[in-house]
Amino acid sequence: MRCEVHILAKNEEEILPYTLRHYATFCQKIVLHDAFSTDRTREIATSCGCEIRDWHDPDGKFDDRTAVAIKNTAWRGTTADWVICADADELIYFPSREPRIALAQYIERGIAVVKPHGFELVSKAWPTTTGQIYDEVKMGARDDKWYGKAILFTPHLVKDIHFGMGAHETTATLRDGSHLPNPARWSTPACYLLHCKHLGPIDRIARLYDEKRSRLCDNNVAHRYGNFEPGIKHALDKRNKILSNLERVIA
Repeated sequence: MRCEVHILAKNEEEILPYTLRHYATFCQKIVLHDAFSTDRTREIATSCGCEIRDWHDPDGKFDDRTAVAIKNTAWRGTTADWVICADADELIYFPSREPRIALAQYIERGIAVVKPHGFELVSKAWPTTTGQIYDEVKMGARDDKWYGKAILFTPHLVKDIHFGMGAHETTATLRDGSHLPNPARWSTPACYLLHCKHLGPIDRIARLYDEKRSRLCDNNVAHRYGNFEPGIKHALDKRNKILSNLERVIA
């Protein structure tokens, strides 16, 4: 059961080691689409044996249209059984801890696009484990509406994939010519999409939000794609919402 993952990144040296360690447990190919990072992102990816593809937006600005285009097309021509198109802080996770068995069962059941449950993990301090991030961080909040993104699919059944902005919606054209709308029911066996943005001190989260906002292109600004509040306000609002719905995500 072969799986490949396409990861979009820009200056992700903090989270990337955890992301790569996680996907290396069940993905035979990891492709990092790097927007000319200026930190250690490319060095980390190279040391882990990733294929690196350059991702460039005009004037160094972030454009959701470019990100969507990469996710829609980067996997074409693959021989893998399954493909994941993720951001650097997104982890497709199987609570059974048996990814290959789950993926085989999806194929047996004719599931073309997997619908995961979405969770935002949270921790007060930045994790220090040299293992998997979820060995240390186990708490979070469920958000199936925004974080249950269908970013795992099989090219055996999918001819074309069509992600919406931020990949919050996914539609597909199947190889038999039929159209598959955004999945509404969660797949069985269960799959999680773990989001790892709210790890560590709140000042760190605020800085990331401010940096991302400063790089938004004119089209993102015009269509209000992204966060436009001060980073500290958005970080505090999100953190409080997570804490008010806190549960144990990882057994």
